[in-house]
Amino acid sequence: MFEELTLTCEAEGCGRDLDPEPALVFRDVGGERRAYECVCGAITVTVAKT
Repeated sequence: MFEELTLTCEAEGCGRDLDPEPALVFRDVGGERRAYECVCGAITVTVAKT
């Protein structure tokens, strides 16, 4: 399900679709965090509990 999300940049005045491949993935016992960088320079981080 997590992989089915459509990511959109929510920076003011942007709204672009984000690349489905994260720029950075961090995993620990609490879950997984994925960082996506928009061409506008904003960063979006998602968190999924495992």
